[in-house]
Amino acid sequence: MGRLLLHRAVQAAVVIVLVATLAFVLVHLAPGDPFGASIDDPSLTSEMRAQQRALWGYDHPLPEQYVRWIGNVARGELGYSHTLARPVSQVLREKVPRTLLLMGTALALGLAAGAALGTWQAARRTKFSSRASGAATLIALSVPDFVLALAVLALFSVRWRWFPVGGMVDVAMHDSYGPAGRVFDVLRHLVLPAGTLALLTTAAVSRYQRAAMAAVLPEEFVRTARAKGASERAVLVRHAFRNALGPLITIVGLLIPALFGGAVFVEKIFSWPGMGLTMVNAVGGRDYPLVLAGVLVSSVLVAIGGATADVLAALADPRVGRQA
Repeated sequence: MGRLLLHRAVQAAVVIVLVATLAFVLVHLAPGDPFGASIDDPSLTSEMRAQQRALWGYDHPLPEQYVRWIGNVARGELGYSHTLARPVSQVLREKVPRTLLLMGTALALGLAAGAALGTWQAARRTKFSSRASGAATLIALSVPDFVLALAVLALFSVRWRWFPVGGMVDVAMHDSYGPAGRVFDVLRHLVLPAGTLALLTTAAVSRYQRAAMAAVLPEEFVRTARAKGASERAVLVRHAFRNALGPLITIVGLLIPALFGGAVFVEKIFSWPGMGLTMVNAVGGRDYPLVLAGVLVSSVLVAIGGATADVLAALADPRVGRQA
């Protein structure tokens, strides 16, 4: 286990450095700069914009900028957001927990519902209901994130008006609520964005879980449990499901990057004030420090999630740890 942890830590560190370096190069090679958005402002002359570039060091050679940025990151200095006029560290402290709330809720709901649905489908794999639900999950996986989010928003917020159109809280009333009211206000706004991501997660997890259960159910120990008189529920939950956990744990590492990507579109459509929405606005404003910090934080969280999934898979099946 110790060798597995060391191997995953080194692998994660290399991936984070490569992702950060690639993001730095691509961001700076893109046309424009953080002050290009003000190009049409008649009050700002070309000399003033040149002074701003020099002030923030954007007139230096790219390798020099990279070395300076790496040194600042190593000291925990992530720079200053040009679009929000705040230190990037403050922006991250405010935005990252909101995205983690959205992703964590969606992941928990999607894993629980997907595991249950996949197990049910495997137990009834010869039935029409199982095949129909399998086709439905495949259709859900085929729909782009933003299309599903727009459909959910149009139905549940615009047409039926069951939930708020967007945001994280009711800005007009939230501060007047008590503690319980504030929690309920956040939950009302969380339902649609988290439900959209959870639906996609459920569809993906159920297909993996169905395949894992279908491989376990014909095993001899399952037949032995049935022969001893165990109920079908006990056979599925206590015997088959426990031995099919390996693929379910592994898919968590694959779902975290997918959730990050989906959260960008979902946060934008539902105006959820997390890192996804902030990154979209930062890219549009060519806010180099904020974009790079967002990529760096995302890569770190993805690496931690993948490493955690690998460790959990090794704990569930010691053969994984010996093979690492």
